[in-house]
Parts: sequence; structure tokens; C-alpha cells
Amino acid sequence: MEIKSKNISLKAILIVIAVGIWAIVLQNAGVIPTNQNVKVVNEVDAYVRGSVDVDGSVSVDNTVSVSIDEVLGKDNKKYYFNNR
Repeated sequence: MEIKSKNISLKAILIVIAVGIWAIVLQNAGVIPTNQNVKVVNEVDAYVRGSVDVDGSVSVDNTVSVSIDEVLGKDNKKYYFNNR
């Protein structure tokens, strides 16, 4: 009797595993719909000199310095393309 109960529990576990795998396969195939409510919050730190048209609200509290001399080197070797 003990062997028969082990076979039944093993079959039940295998059936549960098979159903779970098929549920995942069908969800990935799009047969079973899944709804995910996702809210994306993005903050961008930027320094803008001049004017910018903005819809909504913007909070600016930091600046980033970009110096061409530091990028190209301080030995005054600058490269100009299409400069005739």
C-alpha cells in the first residue's frame, strides 16, 4: 500500500509541475493575458543655458561643467572638421 501512495503523490507532483510549465509557456506565447501596472518615474539632472520650452514642471538644482579645453587637452590642439 505504501508503494501505491508514493506513486500517487509522485504523479500529483509531476502533474502540478507540468501544469505550471504549460502556464508559463502559454503566458509567454500571449495565450494567457497578463496585466502589469507599471509607473515609470524618471529624473534628469541637466544644465541649460538659454531658453527651453517645457510642458509640466521642472526642478533644477545642479549644474555640470563641460570644458572643451579639458576634453581636447590643455595644449591647444584642437581639431576642426570641414573648416575651409
